[in-house]
Amino acid sequence: RQLRLRVSPAELRMGCCGYIFNAIAVGLIAYAAHYGYKEASSKPDYGPAYALPDWWWKARLPDSVSLIDASDAEGLKKVLFGGDPWLLQCYSGLPFAGQHLPRPYRVHPAFKDALGSMGGGVRGGLIDCEARLPSNKSVVQKLGLVRRTQPLLVLANGGAAPKQLPSSAAASAQAISAWVAPKAEPRVLSIGTQKTFAATCGGKRPCLLAHLDADSGVLEALSRRFRTLEVVSLGEGAGAASLAWGRGEEIGETLEEDEARHFGKRVSLLLPDPDDLAERVAAKKAGNQKAARRAANPPRLLRGYVGDEDVPSLSAFVQEALRDAGSAVRRDGTDAFMRTPLPTLSRKKRAGDGAGKAGKGEGKAGKAGKAGKAG
Repeated sequence: RQLRLRVSPAELRMGCCGYIFNAIAVGLIAYAAHYGYKEASSKPDYGPAYALPDWWWKARLPDSVSLIDASDAEGLKKVLFGGDPWLLQCYSGLPFAGQHLPRPYRVHPAFKDALGSMGGGVRGGLIDCEARLPSNKSVVQKLGLVRRTQPLLVLANGGAAPKQLPSSAAASAQAISAWVAPKAEPRVLSIGTQKTFAATCGGKRPCLLAHLDADSGVLEALSRRFRTLEVVSLGEGAGAASLAWGRGEEIGETLEEDEARHFGKRVSLLLPDPDDLAERVAAKKAGNQKAARRAANPPRLLRGYVGDEDVPSLSAFVQEALRDAGSAVRRDGTDAFMRTPLPTLSRKKRAGDGAGKAGKGEGKAGKAGKAGKAG
């Protein structure tokens, strides 16, 4: 006899719903697996976890990496030009796949390892380089970055213009460290030509000019403490550089009392004149050609120093001068600064320099003679 099973309509509906639910679940799992595989394979350096949600990555940011808000103009300015060395990795916060840039909060392994190898000497940050700045330009456009270099890393070093790491320097943690570490070290400059001097001290960065040797421990300490300051060694003794200001004995005149406080000192601070800078910017916008001509030798603010040439005393001098230069009242106060064109730098040749060059010339002549004989 044939066995007949009776299935109620309710049971039939439940079975159909269960089948449909299971089919949908299997489809979603398959889609998620395919999407995850596709995402992970697009950025193999980040591993399979690349496809995980943004919040997962954000919650697991390394302690050595900070999030930089590109919409915070003052905070971003402090990171890019504040003085501390920062190594920044770019990501894309766009709701769709960006050009080459990873999704938010993905920290490249080479970037993380490089920060660790530099022992905290360089701060690390993640920034959305597709975010719009107040100028309506993205960070990529503002800094002229190349997206196809991956990871896209930018070094903001001590107030100088931020620089993108070339592709060869971003290939590994060792390559990143080798490129970044020397540039992040504070430096004492020894300048020998007027062209280099004008490029160094004729721009927006203040210069501490000191008749101390370049290997002076005092200057090295000051360069570490004031990262937005160019510390320039003029040297001591016979090979020291000299600065011609066009004042006093240089032109057969006697310096006035207020001038004598600033000119001809062993240590002095040379700063851009904020009033002149604002004036030149306004004139440039108005199409005034005189502004461009004046930019070749803009007036500077000079403050001379007399006192102990040790780190605490010179640090106090620099801090006070920078503070006063930022205040219109203090800047124009009596004897606060002297306004002067950029001086002319010249460096005397040491006694052995001429002989050394002559020896090199003789060596070249000897090589030429040997080449003639060989011919």
